[in-house]
Formats: sequence, C-alpha cells, structure tokens
Amino acid sequence: MAMVLQIGLVVLLALAALVAIVLVVAVRRLGQLRWRPAHSLSVVRDDIPADVRAILDRPAAELVQLGFTYRYSGTVQTMLVTPQDTPTFYDIYQHRDGHTHAMVSPSPAPEPQQPCMLQLITCFEDGHNWLTLNRCRHLSPIDLPRWHTVDDYLPQWVQAWHRHLQRVQAATVPICTDGLEVHHRLRQTFDDLLPHLRQQGQLVPVAGDSSGHFRLTLLAAAHMALKVLGGQLRAGWSAPQAPIPTPGTDTATHPPHTAYGSDAAQPLPPQQQSLDADLRAFQNQLATSRAATSSAKSKWITFTVTALLFLLVGGLWLSWTFVPIVLAVVALHEGGHYLAMKLTGFRNVSVFFVPGLGGLATGEKETATPFEKLFVYLAGPVPGIALAGAAFWASASGYWTGPDWLNEFLIASLVINYLNLLPLMPLDGGRVLETLVFARHPRLRFVFAAICCAALFGLGQLFDDMVLRVVAVLVAFGLPYQWHRMQLDLAVPRESNAALDEPQALQRIFGALQNAKFQSWSFAKRTAAATALLPELLGRRASHAEAFVGVLIYAACLLAPLGAAFVAIPHLGTALAILTPGLRVPPDNVEPEPPRAPLPPPPDWNAQLAQAATLPPDQRMAAYIGAAQQAHDGEDTDTAQRHYQSAWALAQALPARDLRRISVLHGLAAVVDDEAQRREHLNQIVADLAEPAGPEREPVAQAKEYLAYGDVTTAERVALLRDALDLRMGVTTDPNFTVAATRLALARALDAHGDTTGAQAQLQIRIDSLPRPDTQDRTRRALDQRLHRVMARVDLAWFLVGHGQPVQAQQTAEQALAEVPDTVTTSWLQPRQQALEVQVWSLLLSPQPASALATQWQTYDRARSAGFGGDRKLLFHEVDRALVAQALSDDRMLAKAKSGISEALSKMSRPGTALCKPSTTGAQSNWRAPQQAARQRMLAELGHCRGA
Repeated sequence: MAMVLQIGLVVLLALAALVAIVLVVAVRRLGQLRWRPAHSLSVVRDDIPADVRAILDRPAAELVQLGFTYRYSGTVQTMLVTPQDTPTFYDIYQHRDGHTHAMVSPSPAPEPQQPCMLQLITCFEDGHNWLTLNRCRHLSPIDLPRWHTVDDYLPQWVQAWHRHLQRVQAATVPICTDGLEVHHRLRQTFDDLLPHLRQQGQLVPVAGDSSGHFRLTLLAAAHMALKVLGGQLRAGWSAPQAPIPTPGTDTATHPPHTAYGSDAAQPLPPQQQSLDADLRAFQNQLATSRAATSSAKSKWITFTVTALLFLLVGGLWLSWTFVPIVLAVVALHEGGHYLAMKLTGFRNVSVFFVPGLGGLATGEKETATPFEKLFVYLAGPVPGIALAGAAFWASASGYWTGPDWLNEFLIASLVINYLNLLPLMPLDGGRVLETLVFARHPRLRFVFAAICCAALFGLGQLFDDMVLRVVAVLVAFGLPYQWHRMQLDLAVPRESNAALDEPQALQRIFGALQNAKFQSWSFAKRTAAATALLPELLGRRASHAEAFVGVLIYAACLLAPLGAAFVAIPHLGTALAILTPGLRVPPDNVEPEPPRAPLPPPPDWNAQLAQAATLPPDQRMAAYIGAAQQAHDGEDTDTAQRHYQSAWALAQALPARDLRRISVLHGLAAVVDDEAQRREHLNQIVADLAEPAGPEREPVAQAKEYLAYGDVTTAERVALLRDALDLRMGVTTDPNFTVAATRLALARALDAHGDTTGAQAQLQIRIDSLPRPDTQDRTRRALDQRLHRVMARVDLAWFLVGHGQPVQAQQTAEQALAEVPDTVTTSWLQPRQQALEVQVWSLLLSPQPASALATQWQTYDRARSAGFGGDRKLLFHEVDRALVAQALSDDRMLAKAKSGISEALSKMSRPGTALCKPSTTGAQSNWRAPQQAARQRMLAELGHCRGA
C-alpha cells in the first residue's frame, strides 16, 4: 500500500511539474507576441489564392444541404504580427431562414477530413450577438465585445449546428436577418477588438517600439494560456468518432459553379487540399512562434521570477540554506548552455528555472550541425565539473582553502553536473547520444528513451531521490510522443543525410502525414511530431566519422572526471579495492522488515529561533535544545555549544530532577572542550538525580559511564562502571546490547585494576546474558543477537590469550566458530575473520605450536581474502604470515610473507609506524599485547623497525 501511495505521489508531482513547465513556456510565448489592430475587407472570391479557395470549398456542399447560401468573401488582417503577414480569407454563408450566418475560414488546426473552421453567427436586434464554434474555442481565446461565444466541443460540427439551432429557436429577442447589418457588425467587431482589449487592460504598448505594437500583460497571458491548454485537452477528448463527410470529393452533388455562378477552377484532389491546409496552418504557427521574441528586459524578468519560485519550492522541499547553492549550480549549468548557443548562432536564447526540477536554456537554430549541438550539450555540465575539480585539486594540494558554503557549492556542482553527463534522456549525455547515434535509427531512439525512463526511475528508487523519479515519470509521459515521432520519421523519405531547405522539408513531412495511418491523428499530434522532426531535416545528420569522433569526445568528458579522481585521491583506488571483493559475498538471509511509516519532517529550528523572543519559555528552550542537537549532529560544535548555553539559561530555573534540565547538561558535557567543565556538568547530573528511579536511571548511567572514561583512578573507574551497570540492569529485565557494552567496559576496568577473576566472570556473564534466538528465527533482531554472542566469545578468547591461557582461548574460539553459519553472508564476514584470527593466535602463542596451526592459518587466510579488502596486501596480515611461517619453519611461506610486507609498506604513507610502536598500558587492559609484541619483534627482525 505504501508503495502504491508513493508511486501515486510521484505521478502527481510529475503531472504538476509537467503542467508548470507547459504553463511557463506558454505564458512566455504569449507574452512575446506582438499585436496590432485588425481590419476586415470584402474581396472578390476569384482574387483569393487558388489553394485557399480549394480549402474554403470543402464544406460548401454540406452547408448547401443544411440550407445555407453563399453571400460574399472577405479578408482579415490578423491581430498577430508575424514575418509572413499573410491575411486570412473567409467565405460568408447565410441560412435560408436568415437567422444564422456561417463564416468559413482555413482552420488554424485542420483535421484530416475538415481543413476549415466554421463559425455560426446569429445577431439580435438589441445589438448582442451569438457565436458558436466547435472544438476550436482555444484557437480564438479572445472574448469579443457584445458577443456571446459558445463551444461545446462536440465530435462533429454538424452537432454544434443543431445545438446552435436549438438556442436560436429558444431565443426571446428578435433576430436580425439583415445581411448588410451582420456584415457591418462583423467589420465593426474586428475594428473594435484591439481598443476593447486595451480598455480591459489585457494589452499594453510595447516599450520602445516605434511601430505602435502591443503585447499581452502577464495576467492576460496566463489567462489565455489556461484557456488554450484547457481547450486543447477538451478538443483531444472530443475527437471525431467517425470520418467527417468529404463533400469536396462529390462534384456531382455540388459543382463549383453552383455556389458561385462563375467559371471556378477544377477542385484540387482532397489529399492535396488537406496537404495545403496542413502546410498553411503549420507555416502560420511557425511564423507566430518566430515572431514571439523577447526583449532582454522580459528575459531577465522571467529569469528572476522563476528563480524566486525555484527558491520558494526548493526551500519547502529541501532546505532554505541549501537551495540557494542548488540554484547557483543550476544557473551556472544553464549559463554554459546559454553561452554556447550564443556562440553558435542560436536565436531567441533565454534561460529560466523549473521549480523543484532544474532549469532550461532554450534557443532556436534549425540548421545546427551535429558538432554545434554537441558543443551546446556539453557546455552545460563540463564547466561545472572542471571548476569543481580544479578547486578540489587546489584545496588538496594546499594552494587554497574555501569556506564551507563554497565547498558545498563545489560538491553540488560536481554531483549535479556529472549526473547530467550520464547517457540517459533527457539529461545532456542522453541528448548527445541521441544526436550522434540514434538520429539515424528511429526505432532504436524510441527504445533508448524507454530504457532511460526505466533507468531513471530505478536510480530514483535506489537513491530514494524524488526528483529522479519525477523526471522518469515525465519521460514516461513523453513516450507516446516519441512513438509518434518514430512513426513519422520512418514514413518521411530521405535520400541521404544532406540538409533540406524548409519548403522541401515541410512538403516531405506533411506529405507523409497524408498517409492513411496518420489520418486519426489530431492536428496537435501531427504538428508536435512535425516540429520535432523538422530540425533534423533542416540540419544534416551526423556522418559515421562525426558520430565516432563525437562519441569519443563525450566519452572523454564522461570518464575524465573519474580518472582525475583516482589521480587526485590515491586512496580512492584503495577504497574500491577494499569494497569490491565484498560484493561477491551473499547478502544476509533475513526476512524483510515491514515498511515503516514515513518519519515526519524535522522541525525548522532556525525558523523557531528567529521568533524566540515571542515564544513562551518552555517552547523557547525546546527550540534551543533542538537547534543545538541539530548543530551537534552536523559537527558544528560551536553553534551547538552556543544554543545549549542559551537553553541552560532557561533550564537553570527548572527543578533539579526535571529531565529537560538533565538533557541540557548532557548536551553541554558533549560539546565543551574543557575536561574540567565536562566533568562538572556530568557530576551535576549525578548530584541532581540522587537515588534515581524509573526514567532517571538512564541519564545517570550515561553520566557515570562518561565519567569513567575520563582521567580517574582504576578503582574509581570500576566503581563508576559498576554503578552504571546496576542502573542499566534496573531499567529492564531483558539485557540489551548497551548493557553488554557496559559489562565489557567493566571487565576491562577490573582487569586493569588487577581483578582478573572478576574480569573473566563479567565476560562470561556477558555471554550468558545475551539471548540465544531460535534457529528458525530469520529476523534482523535475531541476526544481531547471534552476531553479538559470537563477538562476546571472541572478546573472552582474547582475554585468555592476554593472560597466557592459549588452550582455553582455543576452546572459546572454537565455540565462537561453532555459532557462525556455514554460509557466510555480509554481516558474518568480520565476526568469522576475528574468530579465526584469535584461534590462530591461541595456537601461535602456545609453548609448542600444534600441527593444526597450518590448517587454521589457511582457513583464516582464505576467509580474509574472500572479504572486504581481500585483494590487498595488509601489513598486519603479512606479518602474521611471517610469524606462522617461522613457527612452522616454512621457508616458502616466509618468503611470501616478506614479499607481502614489502608491498604493503610501499603503499603506506608512514610505513610500519603503528606496528613498530611499543604497546602502552592505559586505562583499559590491552588483551592483544602479546600479539602486538610478536608483530613488533618480527618487523624488527626483518629490519623495518629501526627508527621506532
């Protein structure tokens, strides 16, 4: 259930992100458009271009059958300013009853069988007017003055006509049937439209534009964007369920001269008419898009507003302190793309941010070459990686040390930019491969997109990263689009990789779209696929040589940071060598734990501290304690100490036994540097909670344990640890692992104090008190209990080794190994190795080493080789090999040990220093002293401890 809810949350976040991206792009585009007054003029129909007349003829027969008669034609200079500046032509029909006029014009979004947009117009004597559209209100989203516009988004426009007829028949206001008056109102509406929009505050003059153009306000652009996007969704849901009649193919029913009474040209074939309609509509869209250019001021406004939204969403999602660093990294990344596009001649280049996800650098250059695209894609992540790498190298070399916030920025820059280099769509690395490799193979490109989707989601699950999961779902939403693009790409004929000019490319694309298998596609779907494919036809595909060189460059950028990391951080190779062998070990055989409820988000202590003066004392103290604990967890001891001191100023007034007061004292003891102050705080806890009971026992036990680890006599240490153990035993009748740890510390203290018998007794009690789980119990808790029992026996065995009882130590080690399962899993690697190690040393330190030493050593050596770091020569292990070889008089083993010692010493920064130092007698008894002495002696015999 939790997984289903999590997936649902990811999908919802992805949908929200998708809507946000589409809205931001739409509002930007609409805000970039330039508007001017519209004017309508009557024209002679024969003056209309032949291809447009052919489009306007398509619904003529059906209109005649419904009782309409052709009246006149006209043209409108559209309000949108475009480079082509082509007028829109239209035909006007009037119903035989006079109540409705039909305006026929080329559709901005032609359907396969209906390339026209029909608008049904009814005017009333009181000056009001009705306008009925069908599935195209979003293409005319402006509200006309004194016009009531209706669009029910029905599958067929004939259904919209019947709805309009029903409304007309139910009208109570007299209808105007005067065709001249209707004509006048239409022309007047076009003339009044721009002044009306200005009066409503939707259009404002473009600053510094001498041509007198206007632009939409931000609010008007957002309102129009919502209308357009909502209408597109409704149009998609109400797609025609059956082919629309094609009267243009039936010349017997409606020959051209029937409507117009003149020598009309022979109609074009329907497929050519559809092709012309699609081309005309798409070219108008291209012209509108290319006219949507932004001024530098508007680009900066968009950049700033989206950056603020990014900070707001990121602050709520991540943290208010880290999100500015992420924003700076994303800005640097997108700035690289921006500069690269500027250098390679892209137009209309801009940058904006997508809250919660990242940023986008957009630009247009349909004729970009493969290497220009490669340069643009790599210019985003590579500079950030290079900057971070250079800074880390300078810091590691001692040339420069940056502040903490800058180090966080560099780490984030390295991680975010390197992730963008990964060969996954829609990351930059994925786009590189798509351009160089998959552009030639449409099917492989689609498969690549699907694989990237799964890989991104898998990485999101692996790292528990919500952003990666949301991006994966966004890619999944785009897979149908990728499928349509693939189908169109396969259908478009191509003779070579050479670039085409725009008219040729559009003819090929929309010629392919006239095939029967594309007839069910909406215009939005067709234009989306065409828009994606057009740049590939205008710009040539990469040749095989270019693809090879480009992939090499990309591979160098991808692998160079890894190589630099191994050079700059020599221990990285060592760490990998340690971890890699362990990957061969099977995982623990435990039952999966039931899913836990997600933890609530931690309180924002800094926000509470900002209002500390207004909080009641109890809440203020809680805020100081929480902020101090948070700072201490982050290793910021100075801040933690400052907050604890503020909390103590309030806690001093509390009763001595108040656990909040005790918590502050514990915190102060943990962060102060002065040992005397630390002891003072701990002793105050013990004094305040004299004769502790119930929950008071735990903090007193902790305080006495911390005091025992300080500078005290052995007798005092024993007394403190005995008290701590008694307090912990009184808390629960089921001794836990904390009790076992306290008992081990007490055993070491007793041994150091000279009470060897008492120490051994405590170690044995420790073993006996640990629970022995049932053999069938496969829970994680049972595994932990088994591990602790084995390690408790290992500790007792080392105690016996340290006190010259090798036989008893051998027996204890065998008991520990008997509890290790036959199949060694991840958690059992170290316990088994340590049990085998003490077994070897119990034999090695015997007066007469048993013949079993060779067998036990081989078992131990194989176990260490199979675990973490098993492929490396470790100094202590090679010295142990030499000691065993010496005890067995095995010259071959000794030679191998000497070689291993030399290899291990060559890889150490301070060769042999630790093993060459004599063992010291400290506060705790050192039960491995015989082992350390033997190792030191062997190294000295081999000449490696001269300076020790």
